[in-house]
Amino acid sequence: MVRLNKIAAACAIALAAGSASASVFTSTTPTGFDATSVGASTVGGIVVEAVGTNGARVISQLAASSLYVGFYDSGTPVGYRGNPGTIGVQTGFSSSVLSALGGGFQSFSIRFTLYDGDTGIGNFDDGDNNLLVNGLNFGDWTAVNTQETTSLGAQIGSGTNKGFRDNLVDTGWFSSTDSVLLAALYGTLVATPTLTFQVQDVDPYDNFYDFTRGIDNSIINVGQGPVVTPPTGQVPEPASMALLGIGMAALGAVRRKAAK
Repeated sequence: MVRLNKIAAACAIALAAGSASASVFTSTTPTGFDATSVGASTVGGIVVEAVGTNGARVISQLAASSLYVGFYDSGTPVGYRGNPGTIGVQTGFSSSVLSALGGGFQSFSIRFTLYDGDTGIGNFDDGDNNLLVNGLNFGDWTAVNTQETTSLGAQIGSGTNKGFRDNLVDTGWFSSTDSVLLAALYGTLVATPTLTFQVQDVDPYDNFYDFTRGIDNSIINVGQGPVVTPPTGQVPEPASMALLGIGMAALGAVRRKAAK
């Protein structure tokens, strides 16, 4: 029991130290929402924030371990190879989740953590790569503001940079409020409730990508489906309450196991 208490104390100290120096930039969406407040990690994986026309918000996180690593003609998962090359696929955007958003998006933001992106200013893929979401162009990987962090999300250096740079772990947010683009994206989700994230490269297969970097596996590295946060002052959707109940039940099971 003493040994378990010492381990627990050590873990608590490590987590406290990490959170104390965690990057606000990577944790906070372009709309000013703290994504970690609903369970997203500070860095790692793919985090999505979708704000509906009614002000409701959906946050989802795709596990870092499920994402692509390697050149796009030889990396894994094998089915993600090609140009455009797939980074990851987020499921769970069901009709009930979409209906909670009021029939459309007013903004849509996606966070990526990438090692060795080579789209920083002056890197060899500067201006060469675009992000596709369900086949729709969400922008140039060089134009995105990014920040370098440790593997636990602590900020390195000061300020932000442009693009995902060579031989560094950078995290940044793509974001759009373009009504035409967002209407098209919403339509793709009505047809198929998944988000497919891809890199489109004008000169493919010349760069190694690692999207698996970020928060350590033992802390958070499990796929998290959409969590709906209602507009301020409104009662949470039943689906959100069900997710909360599931989470509390799981926490209780962990505690009972630890007690044994």
